[in-house]
Amino acid sequence: MRRLLRRLGRASRGGLAFVGRLARLQWSLARVVFTPSRHHLRLIAKLTLTQARFSGVQAAPLVAALGLIIGAVSILQFVAILSGIADELIGKVLVTIIVREMGPLITAVLVIGRSGTAITTELGTMQLEGELEALRAYRIDPVAFVILPRVLGMVLAMFGLLVLFDVTGLIGGSMLAVTVKDLSAILLRSRMAAALSDADFILSGLKAVLFGQTIAMLSCYFGLQVRRSPTELPQAVTKAVVASLTGVFFCDALLVAGHYFL
Repeated sequence: MRRLLRRLGRASRGGLAFVGRLARLQWSLARVVFTPSRHHLRLIAKLTLTQARFSGVQAAPLVAALGLIIGAVSILQFVAILSGIADELIGKVLVTIIVREMGPLITAVLVIGRSGTAITTELGTMQLEGELEALRAYRIDPVAFVILPRVLGMVLAMFGLLVLFDVTGLIGGSMLAVTVKDLSAILLRSRMAAALSDADFILSGLKAVLFGQTIAMLSCYFGLQVRRSPTELPQAVTKAVVASLTGVFFCDALLVAGHYFL
């Protein structure tokens, strides 16, 4: 019993320490955002666009291909179940699966695996090589010029990729539905438009912002925890991936619950 209590105590202390350090990093980032006159905005904007290009533009072909595939597979899965009434519900099914649920989550998982791991590895390497300490020695704030551009770039990339996935997913599902069910493309498009609501656009925008910030902040945090040896890098990447997935699914659950029950 005592051993169990000690383990619970250590886990609780570790969890509280993690939350405290992450909150401190978030507070440092907020101070930079609300005091922009102290920093070189043009350089920050350039670094932000560089991150957005890597996380968003370079990942666009993969996201578009997956969107087409997921949209087509969704219709294949539901076409038998909706036999006879699919003509009326297929537009709503596509919007519900792609726009409300699958699009944000699959896009977030792709961003975590591709860009989140890269950010963690990059910041961990900078820590080991003393680059961040060198910036501080020259009175350059690493939060402003290293972390902030990555967070902003990730949010921009997440928003763009989410829109791309939704569009290609709806296109892929529509093409297969028109082919398999012999539906009118114009009629299907009008039904999808009717199924979309303002709440869907607001929810997608909130998910893009929250998912992008969550992934970037956790990736940066675990990269900054690398201290002594290159062997810490894969451990930091693993922790960042697990924490990012947990954070994304937790945010998604909160937003969906708020959308349906509030």
